[in-house]
Amino acid sequence: MLQRKSYISVVTLGLTCAVVLGLMVPATAGIVVLGPDVQIEVGVVGNTQILNPLASPTEVANQFSTNGLMSHAMWDLDWSMTVDTDPFINGVFGLTNNTAATQTFVLNVSLPIAPPVTPSSLIGGSVGGSVTDANNSGAATVATIAGVPFYNGLIDGVGALPIYPDPFSVSAPFSGGTANILALNPGLPGPTIPGPAALTSIGINHTFTLTAGDTIALTSFFVVVPEPASLGLLACGALLIGLKRRD
Repeated sequence: MLQRKSYISVVTLGLTCAVVLGLMVPATAGIVVLGPDVQIEVGVVGNTQILNPLASPTEVANQFSTNGLMSHAMWDLDWSMTVDTDPFINGVFGLTNNTAATQTFVLNVSLPIAPPVTPSSLIGGSVGGSVTDANNSGAATVATIAGVPFYNGLIDGVGALPIYPDPFSVSAPFSGGTANILALNPGLPGPTIPGPAALTSIGINHTFTLTAGDTIALTSFFVVVPEPASLGLLACGALLIGLKRRD
């Protein structure tokens, strides 16, 4: 009787673990956004504003979109974003420097998540775009500032995926011209880069200088998912302990 019970327990554990491991894939991470309370921080360093755009559900489950524009004496911003509660952030942004001097800008996006992604994650991201001599002055340059990457994927407010580390710059080739910012895609397709646990939020940080009167266009993406193997092993371990206690 004991042998039959042990056999049934082993078979049950094997089948259950197979189901658990089969479900532990990025597309079904099941992260739930609180709101989703999407935030955009934009402006010149030391003088930024926090925007809380409304995000509306799309036809795809767990996905929300937000579009808008904001004008300020020092800058104009327009955006089109899709956020997914798995989670990821996908944004298209256009920012113009309205001042008469080169300025250092920050353009950040944050998205709260729940439940946390533990005990570890896989991450990936991308950024690309262009800089345009919008005022036809003959010069248009976007550049990093000392020690700060152009793009950084954030987990719980801490940089986890830098792209285009300092020094980096792109300049338009002639008056009224546009220069491309080559798209880089570390960890994609995937995601494939091992990352830390994500307890409260993910985000994207852009920090750069932009010359007077000129415009930068950006397409940025960041995705974080639970690391499947770790979650599967933990789940199977918990099942094994439970079955041994019943024996």
